[in-house]
Amino acid sequence: MSASHLDFYGQFQISPVRQDISDLERHFQRRQALYRHLGILPEHVAGRRVCEVGPGSGYNSIYTASLRPVYYELVEGNPTGIAQIRELFAGYPQWTTDIEITPARIEDYRATAPFDLVFCEGVLTGVTNPEEILNALALAVKPGGVLVLSCVDHLSQFPETIRRVFADLVTDAGQTLERKVDIILPLVSPHLQTLTGMSRRHDDWVIDNLIHPGSIIPLINFPEVIATLAHEFQFLASSPHFVQDWRWYKDIVGERYDFSHNAIEQYWAQAHNLMDYRVSMPPRDPAANMRLYDLCTEARLRVERFEQRREPSLLVEFGELLEAIIADLSSVSVPTGAALSEAAQLLRAGTPEKLAGAGMFATLFGRGMQYLSLTREG
Repeated sequence: MSASHLDFYGQFQISPVRQDISDLERHFQRRQALYRHLGILPEHVAGRRVCEVGPGSGYNSIYTASLRPVYYELVEGNPTGIAQIRELFAGYPQWTTDIEITPARIEDYRATAPFDLVFCEGVLTGVTNPEEILNALALAVKPGGVLVLSCVDHLSQFPETIRRVFADLVTDAGQTLERKVDIILPLVSPHLQTLTGMSRRHDDWVIDNLIHPGSIIPLINFPEVIATLAHEFQFLASSPHFVQDWRWYKDIVGERYDFSHNAIEQYWAQAHNLMDYRVSMPPRDPAANMRLYDLCTEARLRVERFEQRREPSLLVEFGELLEAIIADLSSVSVPTGAALSEAAQLLRAGTPEKLAGAGMFATLFGRGMQYLSLTREG
């Protein structure tokens, strides 16, 4: 977890990543599905050395612990998160009594011995030093080991960027965190209720996505993560599981022994699908998706500047960029374009308080985090 996250969480003594895991079987199935997407079966964890960096309050760690790694270390720099981990783990002693909890920032952590599997989920979102964090994580993975990361980019986060604008318009900087949550929650809870698989508390989601200042700064995307680690790591798999490789395995030798380049190419051909989890659009020209990504990046930048300056002209510019994004996506996905248009209409009308009743936009969410697994080449 970066210093910016730690400062915000420490200021309010929070760890806003709590989940409802009362149905433990469903929770375990969700985690197993993720691991399967990433090419990791239970047998790949049992008896192995595993490290999880930034586990938050530990809800996802329970599943990993149930797979019986020989050694499992959690690295967490938020004291509130650590306290919640200990409280949660007390209810599952059959799996969690032997877990090592290390209080440390990622940048300062140094493994005493390399790990077979290093898992880092939800940490790279909005940090100011992603390359430093990635390089620190790489050092903890042994040759032949696997590094699992998640990233959120300007396409997959764009529906939340729009919701963030509405949240900015109905709150002000002088209000307490609790007051902001009380105002925003009724506007977006009807939206979150449409996500049948969501297990996270709505108030925590609001804090982390629509209020936390670190969640509006520039994000690192899937290709950038792979490129940063390309000197030692090769792409293995992803969730969503969109990367295809039609090469004959016997041709993947010598200079052609490269899995990361293909993954990056597949990302740019499929990137428009990250905007709307409800639809699956066919691949398209990577150059078109790069232009779309740039539009989303510029729009996000206007929101960041608006929060700093509160200049109305920045919202006008955001609206113009939003219209360009609508024009682009409407040609490939009518439902996506219609949902974005509904949000644009509310912004033009100056009625952010009507967000809760936005029927088409209410169900529009991006594909959130993209998970990727990479192998450290021997």
